[in-house]
Amino acid sequence: MMTQENKKKELLFKKLPFLLKDMEDKEWIIDSFPFRYKGEQYIVILTRYRENERKPRKYAKAKVEFVSSNNTNNSIMGHIDFFNVYFDSFKEFCDFFGVERGNANRDLFIDFFRIFSNYIPEEKVIDKSDIEKKLIGSRAEGNNPNAIYCYDVRRNGRKEDSSPNRRSIENSNKAQSLRPKLYERYCRDANLSFFFSDKQEDERSDIEIMRVFTNRKTK
Repeated sequence: MMTQENKKKELLFKKLPFLLKDMEDKEWIIDSFPFRYKGEQYIVILTRYRENERKPRKYAKAKVEFVSSNNTNNSIMGHIDFFNVYFDSFKEFCDFFGVERGNANRDLFIDFFRIFSNYIPEEKVIDKSDIEKKLIGSRAEGNNPNAIYCYDVRRNGRKEDSSPNRRSIENSNKAQSLRPKLYERYCRDANLSFFFSDKQEDERSDIEIMRVFTNRKTK
């Protein structure tokens, strides 16, 4: 039986199920939205758990990363369910958000949850700021966050049964965020993937990538 306290907590994140469902329907594993707390501006990166991915808690719904808008190298990781946001430690939370540990108590977290809930959108917004696009692109595939420079589009080959391998949803999200025009050109062919490097000198323009891809097809 759900307690009155849990009912109140559930109401705090009542928009989260709608957002996660909309992300799934639109085939996005990652999203972002702005968040303001104690006069500071942040960008929240919300990432759905991949199939069979190990969760820190049974009912965890997504990973969350709070990124400082003033310094995108400064962030704090956590995870979320429909009741709470969980961080690795109390100290880490206080240090990141500039809260004096002596003043932190349960009411502080309830206040944080209530404020945070007001910023959660009910659906994924495609139009993002350049900073958000870069953050999403750098985190979508979960491997090398510095690999944001697109240099090629290639076929994925075939499976043992001769059916074509399909591009991952993570790779689609990354390309759509970082190279939207290039993505639009090739997205309908699910056998194609977009390749990224962590070296800026490897990056090619859309025209260069299209030329290389066309030349490869004709050989």
